[in-house]
Amino acid sequence: MTERRQVLPWLLLALVVVLAAGGLVWANREIQTLRTERASHQDPGAEQGNQTAELQKAVQDVQMSQQKLADQLTDLQARLAKEGGERKLLSDQLGSISARVDALASANAESTATTQPARRNPRTKR
Repeated sequence: MTERRQVLPWLLLALVVVLAAGGLVWANREIQTLRTERASHQDPGAEQGNQTAELQKAVQDVQMSQQKLADQLTDLQARLAKEGGERKLLSDQLGSISARVDALASANAESTATTQPARRNPRTKR
């Protein structure tokens, strides 16, 4: 019996060690399971954050493109207005020159009409 009494504490110690090791293995698996679940819950958030950042960058790019196009349109409108003013000025100048040419042509026609009878008279006398 004394041998049994000496073996019994060793068996109890072995049982405690096995139970402790089993408890550690079980706890480790639970911790890994919780980490995996937490990581899977964090990944969609991180992925959504990345998608949000990409979407914000795309929106900023579109806004920059819109601003660039608006600036180009404003520049084009200013150039068209300037060219329209220049066309108006050229049109007015052309109208003025045309009126002068018409006045000179009519003066030349009147001058020719008055000088031709004077020339005919001397010719008719010949």
